[in-house]
Formats: sequence, C-alpha cells, structure tokens
Amino acid sequence: MRPPLAVALMLACLCAARGEQGTGLLLSAETGEGEWKPLIDSLAAKGAIRADFAERRFFPFRRQPMLLNGVLRISPERGLSLEYTSPERNVLIADSAGLLLKDAGGRRREMPAGSRALAAIESLLPIMRFDLAALYPRFVIRASRSGSNWTFVFTPRDPETAGSLGAITVGGEGSEVLQLEFRRSASQRVEITVGRTEAGTAFSPAELKEFFR
Repeated sequence: MRPPLAVALMLACLCAARGEQGTGLLLSAETGEGEWKPLIDSLAAKGAIRADFAERRFFPFRRQPMLLNGVLRISPERGLSLEYTSPERNVLIADSAGLLLKDAGGRRREMPAGSRALAAIESLLPIMRFDLAALYPRFVIRASRSGSNWTFVFTPRDPETAGSLGAITVGGEGSEVLQLEFRRSASQRVEITVGRTEAGTAFSPAELKEFFR
C-alpha cells in the first residue's frame, strides 16, 4: 500500500525542522488566547468536517513533488479519516484505538494506540479540532496574522518529540483552514492544501461504515 497522508507525515516528517518557533504571539494556558479566542472558538465549533485536500510531497531526490488527492473526514466522536482517491485509493482511520490502513483490495494494517510512530497522527487530531486545552500541555503555540490570513505554529514541548516530530504549521483565512505544512527542509517537506470544506456535516451510515470504525 502507498502510505496515505498521515503515514507520509510520520515517515517524511519525523525529523521535521522546528519552523518559525520564535515568531508570532505566544498562546498558553496561563495567558489564554486573548484576541485569538473568537477565531479559535469558531474553528473548534465546526463539528464534523468533510473536505477535499491536495498533498504535495517534496523530496531532495525528486525533481518534481509527488501529488496526491483525497477527502478528509473528521468526526468528533470517531476520529480522523483520510481517503486517498489518487494516484491510488487508500483509506486511513485514526482514532482512540490506533491506526487502521485499508487499500482498494481490502487489505488492512493496524497499529495500536500509544505507538511512538503514531505521534504525528495523535498530534494532528487535536490540532485539526483546535482543542487547545489538549494541546497546551504538549505544544508551544504561536499565532500570527496578516490581514484576514492567519497562521498557527505548534512546536512540541518535549525536546525528544520536538527533535523527531518538529513543528506543524496550520494556515487559513477568515474561519477556514486552508493549508498545513510539515517541513524538514526546503527540499523535503509535505504541503497540504485544503479545498472545498463542509462543516457540521452529517455522515451517512455508509460513510461511517467505510471511513470510520
């Protein structure tokens, strides 16, 4: 199976650079979110989400990035699901039980919760939900703004985790998440562009069966 998005993030970005850690306003449990609270509340209140995404994986040994497309689904109750639609179809399910990978042929691979390799996925879930209460103990969070555009940089507090996972950058405009980036270097990074998004969506029974567990 070709590794889908979150697996690629684990493999390609385990040694990600720490990014722009020192820029932007520092948010913390002690100081709160201040002027950022309305935006964070609106992002956290989106509920179930279905969104198209395009991913570009940059590697130093490739002249052109690897291009992948798919559909992201987030259920507050069931976790995160990533359906790759091209170039190969794969489904990744990340929830409290761990990680499940399914390919078009029905083959399945599982990785239990608590595995060190799941650090990127376990971080991505609360980040996509903007659950800052869960994020503050684990990340240094900085926010910056330019007009209606905004950026959050999440850097692990634990030095060992920071050395392996690095920083995760989330950017958007208004109340929409538009980009995520996991960067190891200028020539080795993963960029995700979020397209059409449906917030507060209701997944059909067929979707719940296929894309969650």
